[in-house]
Amino acid sequence: MTKRLDVVDFLRGYSIFTIALMHLLRTYDLPSILEKAVLFGGAGVHVFILCSGFGLYLSYLHEPLSYGEFLKRRFSKIYLPYIIIIILTAIWQLLQEGIFDWKAVLSHLFLYKMFIPKYECSLGIQMWFVSTIIQFYLLWPLFVMTIKRRCPLLIGLIISLVWATFVGVIGKEEERVWNSFFLQYVWEFILGMWLANFYFNHPGQNMVPQWRYLLFGIFVGMGLSGLMAWNGGAFKLYNDIPSLVGYISLALFIYKFAIPCINKLFSYTNRISYEWYLVHMLVYAILKYVLNGCLPVCFEVFACLLVSYGIAYLYNIFLKKSKIG
Repeated sequence: MTKRLDVVDFLRGYSIFTIALMHLLRTYDLPSILEKAVLFGGAGVHVFILCSGFGLYLSYLHEPLSYGEFLKRRFSKIYLPYIIIIILTAIWQLLQEGIFDWKAVLSHLFLYKMFIPKYECSLGIQMWFVSTIIQFYLLWPLFVMTIKRRCPLLIGLIISLVWATFVGVIGKEEERVWNSFFLQYVWEFILGMWLANFYFNHPGQNMVPQWRYLLFGIFVGMGLSGLMAWNGGAFKLYNDIPSLVGYISLALFIYKFAIPCINKLFSYTNRISYEWYLVHMLVYAILKYVLNGCLPVCFEVFACLLVSYGIAYLYNIFLKKSKIG
């Protein structure tokens, strides 16, 4: 495996870790400043989208697929594992509340929840991402056409900025179906595709920036992201660029230290990143119910992360053996 692909594995593993940690810490009462700082972990979703564009287009360059075959593979890998967790979450809610939310389940099953605010984050606040990534899949041929045109990155950036402005103008910046519609992230997805094309044509090129550029990215990206997040409102719609810059610069800064145990852990975590993303909120809910506050918070946090990681590993094995995904 090439160094560049090792970096992508690391980034995906690191991203899901910070996302899972962010979602967990937000279930506790935190001071206002710490609560806003914790939200930075959610910026890992930007890296997820970038890496998705990278991986999909690199695979396409090596093995071009028809649109039908592409959708078949992606839906098998993404949709079926997702629906299993949706049903299990609905069953857990039934046990807790005595109500099986058929309307919410059907909205996920037939994917129309991506257009209805009430259902977009039902049965797991993290499930909005599945809607967004499926929107990218459905329009895959358009992205392949775009990346082959002149200035694809500029095209993607303009599309995302125009969409963000539109959402702000109509006052929907707080609604997930609007602020996380795929057009918001087009520039990140195309950036991943562009990097894949560059890597494909320059496989020996070291694409990890130098230390000074990473430090600059950390301070500028995190600084601007913090200011925009603090002001909130429509500012959050334009926060994706500094958020991605600051987040990925920090991740690559850690990667460049080349600490074997850390790099290997995050690179391995990439193998179960999607499974961990799907199961972590359900596992947190069940485990916190079982523990019922009997452990100090620090031990409970560790237990939730460890158990959810283990469940994701087992879910990954189940999906492989059952040939789902």
